Amino acid sequence: MKQLSLKEIRRRLLGILIELDEFCSENNIKYYLCAGTLLGAVRHKGFIPWDDDIDICMSRPDYDKLLSISKENDTFHNHYKIISYQNGTTHYPFIKVLDTETYTQQSYTNETNENSLWVDIFPFDGVPENISERKKLYRKELFIRKILNLNFAKPGDGKSRVRALAKLPLIPFAKIYGINRANKEIDKLCRTYNYDSSNYVGDIVWGDYDKEIIKKEDFDNYVNIEFEGYQFKTMSNWNHYLSELYGDYMKLPPINQRENHQLKAWIR
Repeated sequence: MKQLSLKEIRRRLLGILIELDEFCSENNIKYYLCAGTLLGAVRHKGFIPWDDDIDICMSRPDYDKLLSISKENDTFHNHYKIISYQNGTTHYPFIKVLDTETYTQQSYTNETNENSLWVDIFPFDGVPENISERKKLYRKELFIRKILNLNFAKPGDGKSRVRALAKLPLIPFAKIYGINRANKEIDKLCRTYNYDSSNYVGDIVWGDYDKEIIKKEDFDNYVNIEFEGYQFKTMSNWNHYLSELYGDYMKLPPINQRENHQLKAWIR
């Protein structure tokens, strides 16, 4: 197999995004650039220089529409595959789209049937306006998320050996709880508040309660933004979103905080 350089990895990731954009347009599904991908679009007109992934998000109704399509046919445009825990094809509680022509290895997780370059898709769900209720909801989800992550973490790796060793006695209990049960509970928590009747929405499944909460009316409206020479959609209040998530987002972080997935990738 031919190993890919970082430049080649990004080219393949961009290819997933372009094909997914076309697929979503064909099926009347709206999605947005989000998280570090949106930050890269605003600050660098493309990938953050040290980054090696792409994140997008969807409203819960659009996300469920994509999920429903994937249950009928999870492959589109020849070699792009939609995987989800509902289909038994990923151990994460959110959708990924894979480029099945590639093979990957990561440093910090044991991944089995999802070892291809991917794009993450996160659902935005309704969240309570009451701050204490919101904290309670996110606290419950985060607890289950930690159990889930322990199921496929590599206990000997990571940024801190002390933290890695501390995981060891917890892993057996996490495995008893199980991946499927954790994902079902996370999905249930995310759907606690109906999207259409909520005034605020956020990324419950993989976000923080106080950093990705925005008004639904602002999320439902979109603007176009440039990423690697192409135009994609994002939420209309992207400036507020990035400010809440990253603070002074136009300022580069210190070198020791410039993280990525430490990917190694090959063409199959």
